[in-house]
Amino acid sequence: MKPPEMPDQIFAQDYSPVVILARPQMGENIGAAARAMKNCGLSSLRLIAPRDGWPNPAARPMAAVGTDILDRAEVFETLAEALHDIRFMVATSARPRDMEKSVMAPRAAIRLLLEEQISGIRTGGRVALLFGAERSGLDNDELVLADMVAQAPLQKGASSLNLAQAVFLMAWEWRVAALESQDSAQLNAIEGLSAPAALKSRDFFLSRLEEQLDDMGFFSNREMAPTVKRNLRSLFARARPTEQELRTLHGILTLLGRDQPK
Repeated sequence: MKPPEMPDQIFAQDYSPVVILARPQMGENIGAAARAMKNCGLSSLRLIAPRDGWPNPAARPMAAVGTDILDRAEVFETLAEALHDIRFMVATSARPRDMEKSVMAPRAAIRLLLEEQISGIRTGGRVALLFGAERSGLDNDELVLADMVAQAPLQKGASSLNLAQAVFLMAWEWRVAALESQDSAQLNAIEGLSAPAALKSRDFFLSRLEEQLDDMGFFSNREMAPTVKRNLRSLFARARPTEQELRTLHGILTLLGRDQPK
């Protein structure tokens, strides 16, 4: 049976989820991840500080039909730089973390990602899937930038996936969810929404907030400062402020930063 047609926007390069690999180690794994992306219709790959540099010739044989994804891959020094146009991001992790962050199974997380993606077609911004390094996964500073975490309920004691497996799992769930979302009216129904701010805008505000709090002596306990800063970022990730709300908060910071009359 011929599958029903899907609105072109869902699978277009500018709207499908961006796959971000943080600190990938082996070129072979990057290539295998690109192949998994190609299998499921994803096309945008971003690499954060790949250990062996980029381009890496070891990636191409493993990519098979996905070599075009490698050719278009973007490389960034930091995760924050790679999020310049991302409005919603799902991180993947096999281990529980000591932070307030929504954790969902891949299927539920991807359905939420698809909703955000469809909204983004109207309101701007892209969505992303974030994967950590092969050996250590994502660290807390990377996880805190995500809006939520996807954690697969795999067999206890055998829950670790290699990089390409993890990419394929999430990419496949995305494809299934997208193919089930056949009603093009869904693309037209989301209008007039107040879109959450891009992650780059949120990161800029939080950096400014941390700097001002530091000047005021808020982070007096230097050992606890990194944890407190992560908690602040996690709070704003859950709140997902809009651009207008961030502008209001910037105005508050500006006012508080002025010399007050004695």
